[in-house]
Amino acid sequence: MNASEVGAAAPDAVHPAAAPRPTATGQAQSIEPLLVATDLVKSYGPVKAVQGVSFVCHPGEVLALVGENGAGKSTVAKMLAGAVTPTSGTITVEDAPLASGSVRLSRRSGVRCAFQELALVPEWTVAENLSLPDGAPLRGFSQKKAITAASTLLESLELSQIDPRALVSDLSLANRQLVEIARAFAGEPKLLILDEASSALTPPGVEWLFARIRELTARGGSVIYVSHRLGEIAEIADRGIVLRDGGLAGEFSRGSWTDDELISLMAGRKAERFFPDPPARTDDGDVLEVEGLRAEGVHGISLTIGAGEIVGIGGLAGHGQAELLRTLFGASAATADSWTIDGDPVSRLTPVRGVRRGLGYVPEDRKKEGLALELGVGENLLAPWFKAWQLGGKPRLRRERGWLDGVLAALSVRTRGPLEAAGSLSGGNQQKLVFGRWMNRSRSVILLHDPTRGIDVRAKQELYGAIVDLAKQGVGVLWFSTEVEELVHVCHRVLVLYNGQVTDELAGERLTADAIVGAAVGATGSIQTVSAAELEEAARHTTTRSSR
Repeated sequence: MNASEVGAAAPDAVHPAAAPRPTATGQAQSIEPLLVATDLVKSYGPVKAVQGVSFVCHPGEVLALVGENGAGKSTVAKMLAGAVTPTSGTITVEDAPLASGSVRLSRRSGVRCAFQELALVPEWTVAENLSLPDGAPLRGFSQKKAITAASTLLESLELSQIDPRALVSDLSLANRQLVEIARAFAGEPKLLILDEASSALTPPGVEWLFARIRELTARGGSVIYVSHRLGEIAEIADRGIVLRDGGLAGEFSRGSWTDDELISLMAGRKAERFFPDPPARTDDGDVLEVEGLRAEGVHGISLTIGAGEIVGIGGLAGHGQAELLRTLFGASAATADSWTIDGDPVSRLTPVRGVRRGLGYVPEDRKKEGLALELGVGENLLAPWFKAWQLGGKPRLRRERGWLDGVLAALSVRTRGPLEAAGSLSGGNQQKLVFGRWMNRSRSVILLHDPTRGIDVRAKQELYGAIVDLAKQGVGVLWFSTEVEELVHVCHRVLVLYNGQVTDELAGERLTADAIVGAAVGATGSIQTVSAAELEEAARHTTTRSSR
């Protein structure tokens, strides 16, 4: 990659719309761009979230939008979607000005967005969420017609497994993400904006999404793809722009960049080694032992975690990983043949008792289970050690200020301080809070459910380092991840779950991405096997994004 392909954008740069561009399918694009964004600025008081950003997107093109958390990506996406009004600058779609400040008007102009922070109403059904954005909720709404329309849409998108009558609040996070995406695809948009749309999806879900993207671009539609997953960008994007500190840092084209070069451009400094080495194991005994654990979705699992050991959980989501972590934290009822934490037997575990006994837990859904968004950053970090009547107590925040500042600095949380509401932070910085509350708090075991979901590549490096540091302190880590390479590079060993059971345990030379994938679909061990075609397909899902 040379300076002409990736580099700082000149202030007076003209839009690159003068010549056809080849897409990933090898077809030439139209000369005229579908979208033109010119000198976009968005200010919140004295803070400029976006400053002077200009770019174009052509028909049939997938344009990646990348940058660190807080770089302005979601703000740009929301301006294009009509959810945020630019302070200055212009947006046109097919040479017509795009109405600002109205999602409904933007949708009528053919621009639709699947938002990073899901814009679904939990108390509504899937059908209601799919039908009401473009309709009039109080005039002539028909449940029967909504269910029929939702069923037709879901079937056309190959999502017939989702019940249109189900309440969104009853769906898994991955299925809620799929409903959000389906709503964006409805009506065959001219421009589709996907803001971290794959963050809650399993590898097969990502491949499903890519198939729908390719169908849309083959019809001449455009896609703006916002993601922190560099492997996905390499696979699906034709071009990309990089944002840094709210401004345009540079552009890149398909096949002209490496991960290290892109990370350096995003961060404004040279990239370092992506994965840290797991720490050396100690002989300090086991901090968690359980035999024959049984709960909803968990069928007789036995495992041990040694002091300072990082144990990964692999497998396709939905095979008991979430239930296992919740059960071990005491959030779900369970029985076991034997169960000890730090050598002491467990009888009846609850989350409160779990915290007292040295457990920590990073849940799947930071907004629903991890944070109180209306409370401050400091209160959220200290929440496990507050009594209800203490919440909002500034004296406690003052006493803990050194620890709070240390966590925020160690994880590079972008915040105005401990009193800032957690809900005002970006999604990635919110995720850092959920993890950071357990740092340097005398934990024995940390249970992690996909903790790097939705955070940028540098933040992932910081989080990997924090996990390794915990292990060096003797903390045992049990870590479920949908990104196979994390498990391969940072864990000492990996347990792969299939249908609520451990189908294989991988360590040493056996700990590879291919081995995890094979065990994930039940192709190894004593669990039922699958066809060669299914195994090949599952392997393709993982290796296309994880082989770097």
